[in-house]
Amino acid sequence: MAEERDQLRPLQEAELGIVREWRNHPDVRRFMYTQHEIGAEEHLAWFERAQQDPNRHLLLYLHQGIPMGFANIAIVNATARRAEWGFYLAPDALRGSGHRLGRAVLAYAFETLCLHKLCGEALAFNTRSIRFHERLGFTREATLRDHHFDGQSFHDVVGFGLLASDRAAGEGAKVS
Repeated sequence: MAEERDQLRPLQEAELGIVREWRNHPDVRRFMYTQHEIGAEEHLAWFERAQQDPNRHLLLYLHQGIPMGFANIAIVNATARRAEWGFYLAPDALRGSGHRLGRAVLAYAFETLCLHKLCGEALAFNTRSIRFHERLGFTREATLRDHHFDGQSFHDVVGFGLLASDRAAGEGAKVS
């Protein structure tokens, strides 16, 4: 079973180097809001801040014990049980890793954190991320025009949302 081979767990300080390496890879960095190369000190400071915030969940995705990706869930409204997520894969991740990471994060978000809604964003030119969200069952909720400035150009941002009830209905449809 895929679930037995896949693991999603809190990121540990000893793993910051590999996650920073993935984050700084040009194929990952070009789709991020912050596009400069992240240094070791900046990365450690980010991690330490996140460790002090009970609403931040930094998660490492492993397939058969091998790190393949990273996800970040930030609870933005605890009363409404609403959070935002971001993620990226190792540049050399195995085919299918994104879908497995996505399903693992959704299980964590809705089953462990008991969220009502998970939101995501993608730069409009990141068609792979847009398709990824849609395949996971997210609804495209907004196009934010010229919402992000990368230092040279403005870019639209696509906003997504997935409700716990939508996920439950989608999971039920797949089983029947």
